[in-house]
Amino acid sequence: SHALPRSLGECALALKLSENKDETGKRVMLQLSKPRKPSKNDPSIWVNDKEKFNTLYDYCRQDVIVERAIDNSLPNLNKQEKAIWELDQAINSRGIKIDTKALDIALNFINEFKERLNIELQDLTSGAVDKATETKRMTDYLRSHIPITDLRKSTVEDWIKNVDNPKLKRVLEIRSQGGKSSTAKLESIKSRVCEDGRVRDILVYHGASTGRWAGAGIQVQNFPRGVGYNSDMVLDCILLNDLDAFEMMYPDVINAISAGLRGFIIAEDGCDFVTADFAQIEARVVMMLAGCKSGIDDFKHGRDIYLSLAQDIYKRPLTKANKDERQLGKVGVLGCGFQMGAARFKEHAKNQAGLIISEETAEKTVNAYRTKYPEVVKLWYAQERAAILATKNPGRLYEEGPIKWKVQGNFLYCKLPSGRCLAYPDPMVKIIKTKWDTEKESLTFMAVNSLTKKWEREHTYGGKLVENIVQATARDLMANGMLNTEKAGYKTVMTVHDEVISEVPEGFGSVEEFEKLLSTPPEWAKDYPIKAEGWRGKRYRK
Repeated sequence: SHALPRSLGECALALKLSENKDETGKRVMLQLSKPRKPSKNDPSIWVNDKEKFNTLYDYCRQDVIVERAIDNSLPNLNKQEKAIWELDQAINSRGIKIDTKALDIALNFINEFKERLNIELQDLTSGAVDKATETKRMTDYLRSHIPITDLRKSTVEDWIKNVDNPKLKRVLEIRSQGGKSSTAKLESIKSRVCEDGRVRDILVYHGASTGRWAGAGIQVQNFPRGVGYNSDMVLDCILLNDLDAFEMMYPDVINAISAGLRGFIIAEDGCDFVTADFAQIEARVVMMLAGCKSGIDDFKHGRDIYLSLAQDIYKRPLTKANKDERQLGKVGVLGCGFQMGAARFKEHAKNQAGLIISEETAEKTVNAYRTKYPEVVKLWYAQERAAILATKNPGRLYEEGPIKWKVQGNFLYCKLPSGRCLAYPDPMVKIIKTKWDTEKESLTFMAVNSLTKKWEREHTYGGKLVENIVQATARDLMANGMLNTEKAGYKTVMTVHDEVISEVPEGFGSVEEFEKLLSTPPEWAKDYPIKAEGWRGKRYRK
């Protein structure tokens, strides 16, 4: 909840505590915890050294001392957040049911199909490459024929479209199919299934500094979207246990199984899934926080906000029949609320929606959004200004709309509309040079770098701060809804991004009731135009 490292020792260092974890004792703990290789002189399996056990006991005592020191240096969770944490523990204990029969068949399909692909690959390359997963040998072989830069998914797919040589095209296709890592998730799922067929501990409370959940273990959040596949049909076909029939239906066997990953998650016997997803939650929240009346009214009255922005981009009347233009409007509404520039938006459009647009079109989209919703632009600069002022004047409270900023102790706190606070450790204001060769004040703070995983100083800016605030507020709305549904008997077993999945007895409740409970706002958000869309079924799907 304070955006600190999760490891005990690193957390203590980040807080600059006088007590720290005993790293020497950690090594002894690992030695005593693992079986050793017996030898002729010492046939025992376990280390049984009295002095080492004394070191272990001291190590454990020190862990408790450090835990106490951390606890004493941080405030407790508030009552609402404590209830959410307790619900998180219940969700992780329940776990999710896995269709283990389909899982075993699918793994057999993959192994047999990969064997076929590898035999074909050996023939095509005259033995130069034995397996589709051999990155170096595959790269060397392809580079002897084409100037391919790497074997990333997007690179391989581009070459498949553009290469003329049918043999090379097939080698690339085999790499695309046989090198797919998402099917490794099936092995990961199998290794985590408990005796009752359920997988547990798949969520991390406060996995992101905004408070949103992160995935753990099987990482359902990262499952492929499976565009173009019906996961129910894929699983029904798998359960026939006939690879030839499956391949006839789905020639790209591995891609089909990968696309159907969600379908391996099933409701318990005699139960259903009742689920709902918050619709456009971040776009709705940013409009509310900015006080943007036109955007709020569009959401409240069910008007097509994507089409509205698209018309401003193309400067002509459009209808839903103009699918490509509306799609760009959708990406603009969902992506431009956090100060994204044209170059980044161009990349965002490609990654999120597969849209290939020019720099000029990206610029038009960004400008159209900022012109249409100037209140959002003001929100970026207002929050950045308030955060910097609070950092330069510790102890003083600065308010901007429904958001409050204050430095207390070693943290810059951002108080959200819900009353919960985001925490930015060790805040500092630094002077930086902009790309226009001017100087400006920039807010910095300590954080775990998402790439290096190290505790480092990071810079931030208005759009990023607003993104944090919006995601945190959206999370608080979802968490409130989860407490509502739980109280009504809809037992949550999983969350995936903005979606809540509950498992209930057959005949219990309804999708409509679940949607209403989930989207009923708390008092602090009573005017927010929240909407949830749900479904009921036996297999999880998107």
